[in-house]
Amino acid sequence: MTPLVILLCALCLAVLALTWIGYPLWLYFRAQSSKRTGIGDVHERWPSVTIVVVVRNDEATVQSLLENLLALAYPESLRRILVVSNGSTDFTNAVVGRFRESGVELLRILRPRRQAAVAENIARRHVTSDLVLVLRPQARLRPSALAALAAPFADPTVGVAYGREVSAELTEEGARIQRSLYGRYEAWLRDRETSVFGTVSARASLYAMRTELFRVPVSAMLSPDFAPILTARERGFRAVYAPDAECVVMREGSLKGHYWRTVRAVTRDVSTLLSKPHLLDPRRYGAFAVFLLGHKLGRWLTPWALAGAVAGLLLLAPKQTLAPAALAVALVLCVDALVAWRVPQTALGRLAAFPGRVATTSVAMAHALVMALSEGPELQLEAVRRPWFPNARASGAH
Repeated sequence: MTPLVILLCALCLAVLALTWIGYPLWLYFRAQSSKRTGIGDVHERWPSVTIVVVVRNDEATVQSLLENLLALAYPESLRRILVVSNGSTDFTNAVVGRFRESGVELLRILRPRRQAAVAENIARRHVTSDLVLVLRPQARLRPSALAALAAPFADPTVGVAYGREVSAELTEEGARIQRSLYGRYEAWLRDRETSVFGTVSARASLYAMRTELFRVPVSAMLSPDFAPILTARERGFRAVYAPDAECVVMREGSLKGHYWRTVRAVTRDVSTLLSKPHLLDPRRYGAFAVFLLGHKLGRWLTPWALAGAVAGLLLLAPKQTLAPAALAVALVLCVDALVAWRVPQTALGRLAAFPGRVATTSVAMAHALVMALSEGPELQLEAVRRPWFPNARASGAH
């Protein structure tokens, strides 16, 4: 039995090594030898842009959102703001109506759709601009973000562009920007993927696409931000990362909220890729398929590879000296995750909460993969409390 256990551990470690070491190294050397210059083209004529945002019962924060969008540095004649009110029952529609003279348009959906993606599908037939920018109502854009996100479309091969998402966490002293090591690593991957062909890493808070791609409806069970990457590749376009298009997203600091966000996002991403499995063929789609295998599939298999390695170590523990030490590390991760689950990370400390965050993320990804592979996954998971914006008090937030 020992050879089989060793083989199990070897396979699991191979998945981890290829995903977290092999793929970044391959991407680094591939980017070094790539002739693609990224997204350096310049528009002869700036495109018209429709900003689409779906809101529901956001009366406390929609005013600050619209003020932020109206302050973007982009020609007003080329910018349109379309707010889709998904069955709001509070004063959201009234607050949006106050910005009518500023050019803000309101599309009211009387019967609320369970998923925001369904409401977004309704908005698809109301867009005639060159580009469409989609953002979450929790996001706040830098003044230059819209221009930075529109710039890559000067390259006719670009179909989708994703901005940089910066998380901010509320503390007793106010909002605190988080620029984690993992976030920098993700940005590095997206940048290198863009220089080779195009990124496969979607950013739900802020992205733009050509209108012909936006008009393709997305099922409510799929990811509305990841699906455009796959659709763009099928139609001969690529998706790029625009780091200068930055937005700030307020998030609560609880590990529980992070867990359910991860489950929700990964479940939809897995379901989206399963809807177009042919894109995983490197013989047909080249580097793009490798990106999907390394950046997506390898991540989703990581928790299962970890579980297999731990199971193998349990079986080898009586005969191997390193096995008990590895199991002790796994036990520390689990204990830290349990503590961080009940104690706010702001009180526990980011460094102390990091091991627990890694363990919790792994469990969430495993949970998501099971849901995506099961019949009829239920995506309406435990609600995550809406973030509070520091400048929202003037709108009645408390």
